[in-house]
Amino acid sequence: MRAGDERLEKLAEIAGLATAVADRIFEQQEAGTPIPPELFRMFVRAAQMLLDNELPWPPAVERLVLEFAKRIEGIEPASQDSNVVHLIWPRGNP
Repeated sequence: MRAGDERLEKLAEIAGLATAVADRIFEQQEAGTPIPPELFRMFVRAAQMLLDNELPWPPAVERLVLEFAKRIEGIEPASQDSNVVHLIWPRGNP
């Protein structure tokens, strides 16, 4: 396998992972379950890796990024000890 093919294969896996994580976050949000910070960080890292490699986001990833952007618009910067995930999706506020 050529290095370029291997790189594209790994990026395709990352896109699949980002989609699966986005779907899981949407499921948890719809159920009113807090989103674990580790899951949120995993999503952000995968989305950033796709962006850094100039690959388009899969539809679920783009939808979640846009949802996060809408929810954090106008929120004051969080203090160091706050949980960003709860600021984005507070309980009882789907």
